Amino acid sequence: MDTITSIEKIEPIKESVVTIGNFDGLHRGHQALIKKAIEYAKINNMSSVVFTFKNHPANYFRPDSIKNIITNEEKVKILKSMGIDYIINIPFNEYMTKISGHDFVKEILLDTLCAKNIIVGHDFTFARNKEGNIKLLKELSNKYGFSLEIVSPIKLDDIRISSTYIRQLISDGRVEDVSNYLGRNYKLSGEVIYSKQLGRTIGFPTANISINEDMIIPKVGIYATKVYIDEETYYGATNVGYNPTVNGDNLSIETNILEFNDNIYGKVITIEFIERIRDEKKFNGIEELKKQLQKDTRYVYEKYICKREKIMIQ
Repeated sequence: MDTITSIEKIEPIKESVVTIGNFDGLHRGHQALIKKAIEYAKINNMSSVVFTFKNHPANYFRPDSIKNIITNEEKVKILKSMGIDYIINIPFNEYMTKISGHDFVKEILLDTLCAKNIIVGHDFTFARNKEGNIKLLKELSNKYGFSLEIVSPIKLDDIRISSTYIRQLISDGRVEDVSNYLGRNYKLSGEVIYSKQLGRTIGFPTANISINEDMIIPKVGIYATKVYIDEETYYGATNVGYNPTVNGDNLSIETNILEFNDNIYGKVITIEFIERIRDEKKFNGIEELKKQLQKDTRYVYEKYICKREKIMIQ
């Protein structure tokens, strides 16, 4: 498996099947597209190729207009795990805004990647001014003799699986629903940083992570989460919010990690959102806050840790 990070580094590939897209999130719809490419390649003794972008094309024209569902590193990691032969993961830059639809297909997909089959979603557009579209691909398919497969949108409960809809679910805090459309729970990673350390003084130490401004942040509230530290997995109660009880004014993501008390400042950890427990609330003092935190952590412990231990015993 090769990962190619620029147009200039693409070397001629033997006969291939190529699927193209931004794949912002690698949701279940994207996965279906990619699995088709892998299956076709295996059956026809070809190489499977994913052609994608490091950055969302919309953000090239309007910086920060779209928040990411997945980091670039995680996208590559998932693609590798799916068994793709070649990942072309390049920046969407000025070159991509100027190349014509015809030249993109002829020079890159056909002459360089030797695509014999191209698989795309029903609304796929590409190249200069989005002039590349399904109509053009069909015309060039007839002209140059490659096969073309257009994949219809995948629906769940009559709702089309899309990155836009998944972003809305995350923004609304509906993390339980996210996994149905994304194909996995939503995750955020960050370095554990120093904060006010109030939680430690009241018996609820928290790991406060740096916030990646490029990622979409779940709705303010308290969540049941999994926490990945090095190679170990824990459970936690994560607060996404402003800590109104102590007059906080900056958004923070901090997790009380259950059954864990190590010093992890400076480490990068991953928070996986499982369930939204409640809204963030301003309490009438620290004692009332402590009682609620006890309820939150007890809920996570009884629902997730005790359940896991029972399964292990069985």
